[in-house]
Amino acid sequence: MSGHDNQSISRLSASLVLNVLLAIGLVVAGRLAHSTGLFADAGHNLTDAMAIVLALVASFMARRPPSPRHSFGSQRSTILAALANGVVLVVVTVSIIVVSAVRLVHPIHVRGGIVIVAASASLLLNLVVVGLLRRDAHELSVKSALVHSLGDALSAGVVLASGIITALAHGPIAERIDPIASLIVAAFIVVEAVRITGSSLHILLEGVPTDIDMDDVRSCLCGLEGVVEVHDLHIWSLSSTERALSAHIVVEGDPALSATRRVVHDARAELERRFAIGHATLEVEARACDDPDRHR
Repeated sequence: MSGHDNQSISRLSASLVLNVLLAIGLVVAGRLAHSTGLFADAGHNLTDAMAIVLALVASFMARRPPSPRHSFGSQRSTILAALANGVVLVVVTVSIIVVSAVRLVHPIHVRGGIVIVAASASLLLNLVVVGLLRRDAHELSVKSALVHSLGDALSAGVVLASGIITALAHGPIAERIDPIASLIVAAFIVVEAVRITGSSLHILLEGVPTDIDMDDVRSCLCGLEGVVEVHDLHIWSLSSTERALSAHIVVEGDPALSATRRVVHDARAELERRFAIGHATLEVEARACDDPDRHR
């Protein structure tokens, strides 16, 4: 493992510890302040921690070699974990919404001073986590965790604003600011839950990566010298970071073996460069483009 990889894992681990400690602290502060907003922020930090765990798992799984029983390795395990993450997010969100709805109907006094201190600490620590993660944001799994942390910093800002209003204002509206803030945070979590669950299911169902257009890939391959047709094109994801492709490439005439090797080499290089497809299985065929027996 390289020094850069060790530094990346160290930053992820530090971010994970900060998020877990922050979630615990927000739960304690939420109980002391009677604040559903702080509870919601704690739930959001829990989702950050889970995203970082997935990034760590992805980092380790990517280094595990394939085996006779798992020829692609264990990269799909991160997708299963992400799907479980989405389910947990739904449970957390439902709990927040139920408690907030009750507080809207039956408001209780919220200690705005505690909310201000706790939410300020949450905002500060989340910005620290953002600073740690942004150095490795080129990796998709880390980028996902970074997006989580940015969302949680925004949530902490919402809760901080509600704490300030609660501390300074009075009346029935001020009493309901805290549960309203928690509902706003719950909306952020819902967006993340839908995104994570949808992305996980898309990968498990071997859908084409959302940032890849099949026609663009076909045009790329057909643009290579000597290629006249591409058919049986399939693209799917092995994990959030690894993609695979299989295709039949029809070439002109009856080329020599050295020529077909060049076509395959050029095709793989272009697929890696333009679409980040690192695993391409290509079958070269020497048929006329109007062959009626060609499978499409």
